Amino acid sequence: MPAATKTKFRQVTVEMRKKNNIVLFIIMAVLLLSPSTVQGDDWYKDEGGYFIVYDENDEELFVAAREIFIGDEYLSEDNKLYRIVKSDMLKNRAWAKFIKDVQLPDVDLEGEDSITAMAQQLNRKVALYASHNSESYVPSDGTQAKEGRGGILDVANTMAQAFKKRGVDAVLDETSHDPHDAGSYRRSRETAVQLIRQHQPGAIFDVHRDAVPAEVYITQINGDNAAKIRLVIGRRNQNRQVNEELAQKIKAVADKKYPGLIKDIFYGRGNYNQELSPRSLLIEVGTYSHTKERAQKSAELFADVVTIAMFGGAAPDRKDTKGQVRVPGMEGESRGAGRGILWTLLIVAGAGAAFLFISNSGRELRSKMRNFSKQEFSSFFGKIKKRKK
Repeated sequence: MPAATKTKFRQVTVEMRKKNNIVLFIIMAVLLLSPSTVQGDDWYKDEGGYFIVYDENDEELFVAAREIFIGDEYLSEDNKLYRIVKSDMLKNRAWAKFIKDVQLPDVDLEGEDSITAMAQQLNRKVALYASHNSESYVPSDGTQAKEGRGGILDVANTMAQAFKKRGVDAVLDETSHDPHDAGSYRRSRETAVQLIRQHQPGAIFDVHRDAVPAEVYITQINGDNAAKIRLVIGRRNQNRQVNEELAQKIKAVADKKYPGLIKDIFYGRGNYNQELSPRSLLIEVGTYSHTKERAQKSAELFADVVTIAMFGGAAPDRKDTKGQVRVPGMEGESRGAGRGILWTLLIVAGAGAAFLFISNSGRELRSKMRNFSKQEFSSFFGKIKKRKK
């Protein structure tokens, strides 16, 4: 290749690298800031206000300190699935239609093979953070919210320590996302992205507490005071199927080992940043009007349940012929996780390509590449003609 051509090639390569950096920066900005991808749809009114949801017989089904939208779904403690068909935003009331009974995964806590790992390669690591880090428990913290560091972070820390005692590497990020408003999920999105990028956890949990009357969550487990836990899944994300499989497996284990720990599963209109990674859940550990100690007890039990559900079925030395940890019965879930990751990559790639081809810099780069290609082809065919002569 002639020296002049090499110089032009290097120049084009340098420019391509610069443009790629710009594209990557814009993609990350879109992911972090786009309102369509950070929707949380939580309750931002005064504490004490909440929705009451009724069934088809006008019997109270559940309450939640979040706005309830038509299309939201609810899996009750006795595993009955309902869908919201009517919602009155002015009166904070909604009505749900029974859809079906749900059969949770069959788990045998005494049988090793029945508890399967949640990933093709065993990664005993989880990540924790709190989008609403100011949330607190009034009887213990003296207030419903402590700006900067609320009692919810004490609960998350208890959970992290419980994971570590069970041999699971737990990473807790205590970054503040205050104020507690509609922008909290946008700010916590950056925290979630960093946790995923730096630690590549097997699962990531956004730890919250609810804001409904205490009696809704108060329970006793094995004679100890505890708080029920609600699992929340965002309906608007491509990882919904994988997250649902994880949530149902957690509930199945809890129902057998700690009956009453998992209160229910709620499918909300938002995505709660769950499209960032498969096996991502929002959890509500109790409510603001009971003691923090109840929530901490439940946080310990939850860590035990997740450790069993995710890591209890595939020991590190049980590998297949390719050296991978065997995952009996989880082939479909692995494919679901793969689809979620692939979809995210396709979105990112599409955004990058779109930006590249609509921007001025993209047009300049394409023009230079075309000129470079024409010169190279002309030079190549010119040499062929000379040889024929």
